[in-house]
Amino acid sequence: MKKALSIILLGLCTLLVTGCKHSAKDPDLKIIETPTEVSNDDIVKETITDRHGDEMEVITNNTKNKVILHLNGQSYELHKNFENSGFSTSDNKYQFNETKNEVTFLKKDVDMVLFHGKRDQASTKMASQ
Repeated sequence: MKKALSIILLGLCTLLVTGCKHSAKDPDLKIIETPTEVSNDDIVKETITDRHGDEMEVITNNTKNKVILHLNGQSYELHKNFENSGFSTSDNKYQFNETKNEVTFLKKDVDMVLFHGKRDQASTKMASQ
């Protein structure tokens, strides 16, 4: 009985030693890396404050001719309007105009100005020099 038990234990040890020779990583499995896209877009971010202290973040993508506005917790995506000056939404509900120093964002169907502010004079002077 002791001989049979020792043979069985020796056989199990042999199986364990030979069975564990595989590496922890399976060479058949390949790690697929998805390439991250590098954006070459010309993007300008700016925060403008009006006379009441309200802030609007303006993100301009000059490559794709679009502007994203963040105002009062809402985001608006506007595209370049080639018929008129400025940017407007696809449903033509909102319009964004900018001059050298002033920015105006309005709701067109009710002629209501949602935001009107002036750019910081110090930053425009530095950029023009």
